[in-house]
Amino acid sequence: MKLVIAERDDKEREAIRWLVSAYSLPIEHVYTAATVEEMMALLEREAPELLYVELDMIPYERWPKATSRVRLFCQRVIAVTAEATFARAKQAIDWQCVDLLVKPLEPAKLKQALRTAASLSVCGRSSLPAGLDGHHGDYRALFYDDPAAASTHVWLVQAEQPALSQEVIRFLTNYPFRGRARVLPLTQMAVCLLPDLSGDGKEEAWKLLRDWEEEHFEPLAVVVMPPDAKQTVRAQYQAARRLLETTFFIGYRQVIAPASEYEQWRELDPFLTPEEQRQWIEMLERFDHEGVKRWLQREFWHWSPPFPSPEMVRTRLTSILAQIRRFMKTYGLGRGGTEREYMRMFQEILYNRVLYRVVQELILFLYQLFHEAKRAEEDARVDAVERGLRYMEAHFRDPSLTLERVAAAAGRSPAYFSHLLSTKRGMTFRQWLTNRRLEEAKRLLRQTDLSIKEIAEQTGFRTAHYLTRVFKAEMNQTPTAYRDEQRLKPSSPR
Repeated sequence: MKLVIAERDDKEREAIRWLVSAYSLPIEHVYTAATVEEMMALLEREAPELLYVELDMIPYERWPKATSRVRLFCQRVIAVTAEATFARAKQAIDWQCVDLLVKPLEPAKLKQALRTAASLSVCGRSSLPAGLDGHHGDYRALFYDDPAAASTHVWLVQAEQPALSQEVIRFLTNYPFRGRARVLPLTQMAVCLLPDLSGDGKEEAWKLLRDWEEEHFEPLAVVVMPPDAKQTVRAQYQAARRLLETTFFIGYRQVIAPASEYEQWRELDPFLTPEEQRQWIEMLERFDHEGVKRWLQREFWHWSPPFPSPEMVRTRLTSILAQIRRFMKTYGLGRGGTEREYMRMFQEILYNRVLYRVVQELILFLYQLFHEAKRAEEDARVDAVERGLRYMEAHFRDPSLTLERVAAAAGRSPAYFSHLLSTKRGMTFRQWLTNRRLEEAKRLLRQTDLSIKEIAEQTGFRTAHYLTRVFKAEMNQTPTAYRDEQRLKPSSPR
């Protein structure tokens, strides 16, 4: 199978070429074009099954000729644009594109589009379902506020599995809706405009789900937006997109309707606190299967609305992944199959549509890591410096922490561990410990009202006097002066 990549940006072209080679796609030959002329010449010479094209590179006067070349010599087209406008959507419809992607591109979406286009090309060239090419006005209603647009039911339909997007379009196109229906394919979802539907539409949406599941195992979600005289179709569509995000928490096989508890996201700190970081260090160090499972289930299961933003939850999960990455480095697991599984887990966190499944995959990945780490430990492949630093991070608040204890935890002699630390990190054990304690003291000075004595006790300094002496030597000011200075800054964290 042949692919032509028509894109003005050199780096974009190479990135797409790399993606094609990195994934198991049935594409044997890849050609690139930086101009419209090069693209048309390649189409005529190679007659490729697939074309990836940046629509923005085609000037208006070249559009008719480019269109004729595409229709004559190419089977499937994936279009991309930096302009999410009706005009670009219409161009994609005119070319009967498999997908219209919007820059900046998400690798997972591009990968899925390529796979879909490749699978469709195997069956030969075919057109979009009958009637879709006449929906230009309906697409315009999704992207432009038109007060004169008739009030209508707006449904948003999406499969949990992106690979089923084309099947969803076919299903909806042939579905016997009650009254008129317009099915508008979008990237990995579809909009249904239903002007003749009565009531709130929930009963009809549940029937659609049941009919789908008679033939398909994978679930759908349907967002139903009843007519609202105060809202345009565009406003209803945007609200539906927002409601669709709740599937991250409640899953698919759902009919989702507007509700007050869905109107806004609740606050969520996307990063682990220092205490949570310590908990993860300790759980990982102990290979605590049950501990990590309980922590993840307690933190990420059983949500009730209002939900936090899915993006904040994904960021919080990547904070945990950062702790796991350090654990992997300690045991020399950052390569081979384990590294590939780590990258797969990263993709799951970024793109999996259901939180429950992400957490389950993360738990299974951790169990696999514990098994690999134990085997690495038995093979004496543990990085002594990283192991020692993990122990120091977990125990720096202990005023009696010594080099001897840390070296024992790292499995090395004190002299040899001190040599390794100085060589790899450029600092002595005492320097690292003092710096870490001072960083924690500064955080507590900024964010709490604890006394200097209490901060000294919580950061490993034996007395308030000793903390003040070390602080002044390093910072050229007392802890009290530092606190006062930070609180005068409007943006200083509290």
